[in-house]
Amino acid sequence: MSRDGAPVIVLEMGCTAGEFIAVLPAAMRDWRVGGGPDAWRVSKADGTAIANIHIEPRPDRRIGALSLPVLSVRLDLDGVSEALAAEFLRRFERGFHRGGG
Repeated sequence: MSRDGAPVIVLEMGCTAGEFIAVLPAAMRDWRVGGGPDAWRVSKADGTAIANIHIEPRPDRRIGALSLPVLSVRLDLDGVSEALAAEFLRRFERGFHRGGG
């Protein structure tokens, strides 16, 4: 929880900052995305704040010769309704889904 009681979600994602930045606007569809390069704000078309997003690259994960990027992502939901928070998370998860089993 943030200082004002709004939900905070912290994720580790397997992508670079550049990949994240390329996907985020499309994932939010008709919502506005502004900011960068490390902090983003998502709002509705009327300017109503939905979320603040902060990203921070972490050291790559190494498994033998394989190296995987790691990005720390913090999602601060600005006291939005439960329904709007759920819609934000649905868009975010669908936008960054990479397929698989």
